[in-house]
Amino acid sequence: MGRGFDQFFELRDEGLDYLRLRWARARLGIVEKLSTGIAKAFGWVIFVVLVLSGLSFMMVALALWLGELLGDPVWGFLIAGGIFLLGAALMLLVGRRLVANSMVRYFIDMFFTENDDYYGE
Repeated sequence: MGRGFDQFFELRDEGLDYLRLRWARARLGIVEKLSTGIAKAFGWVIFVVLVLSGLSFMMVALALWLGELLGDPVWGFLIAGGIFLLGAALMLLVGRRLVANSMVRYFIDMFFTENDDYYGE
């Protein structure tokens, strides 16, 4: 009778060790995915800030150039502002769907890789 209890407790201990290892592996996977995602997001933020800064300078230059052509800088800035409004309207119509779909695909790729074993080992 004592041998059966020893085997049961040994099996229980091995099962608990297995569960601890699986939990540790899951936590490491989550940390890896989150750190990768945060690093990529930070890179994208820097990229977007640089692109928007460049676009702002280019729009000011365009507004000043159009202002010289039309004889009044106000008209140049109004036209440049209109270009921004058209871009915003385009983003409202098309961009929301494109951005949402690309974000969903990005997160699926980030959290579900082909190497993942979904059914354990």
